[in-house]
Amino acid sequence: MKNIKSIIVICCCLFTCYAQAQSGWTREAKGFYVQASAAHFSSNNYYTTEGTLADQGSTFNTSALLIYGEYGISDRFTAILDLPLVRLNSFSTTETVGGVGNIQLGIKYKLLKSFPLSLQVALDIPTNDGSNFAQSTNANAFGEFDEINLPVSDGEFNVWTTLAASHGFDNGKTYASAFSSVNFRTEGFSNQLQAGVELGHLFFDKLYLIGKLKIQERLSSENNVQSGSFLFGEGTTFTNYGVTSMYKVTDHFNVVAQYSDYAGFLVERKNIYDGGTFSLGVSFEY
Repeated sequence: MKNIKSIIVICCCLFTCYAQAQSGWTREAKGFYVQASAAHFSSNNYYTTEGTLADQGSTFNTSALLIYGEYGISDRFTAILDLPLVRLNSFSTTETVGGVGNIQLGIKYKLLKSFPLSLQVALDIPTNDGSNFAQSTNANAFGEFDEINLPVSDGEFNVWTTLAASHGFDNGKTYASAFSSVNFRTEGFSNQLQAGVELGHLFFDKLYLIGKLKIQERLSSENNVQSGSFLFGEGTTFTNYGVTSMYKVTDHFNVVAQYSDYAGFLVERKNIYDGGTFSLGVSFEY
């Protein structure tokens, strides 16, 4: 079952749901996992808050350097750190601005000894007040340079609570997981619900391939004070699917590649740019 645990950690969408996996397994005591990856997203297909595709006329780009880690405090408790170390945002008509994304600190607890069922609570810590203005590269009709806010942090605390269950099949090379998460937000933002499934298999004792499917829905809202920017995630809903591959170079060192994209067949795309995210990274575990 150790092989299955090692691959669960890399199975989430990079930009919308953080790097950590949603599984029922926890790390063994004093065991750890560290992953560094670079990711890129680019799209000019924006879905409005009503779910209609709008012609934006410019392309939104975002890139990030992501650090993720897990440490087994005990066989049932795992500490989690998710750090977007550098994130760069721009439109094709603006300069590029950057900064550190929300820092996430979490604890996962294995609820049952005989079955992989876990409860995870994670705190999202904002790294700024949600203001990060980029200047347009060309002057407007009045000879002035416009500014647009492209935040790398939403400026508010989130608390993610996740219940997840997993099962490893008899051959020890295949697993399945299902999870449900609620994001409790502050500063008048709407709470969010996510749910998803994952299926992974080890080929040739070296290559893991993992498929994943996830949805996000909006829950109760307050004042929606920051609804103007899609980067705050206010009112954002979607269906997300992706594929992850991990090649085991050694017993402890891996090369990881991921692709994820959005769709509207389960939940409509709202207040989101639709396109593929590519990432490449390395991981080390022990």
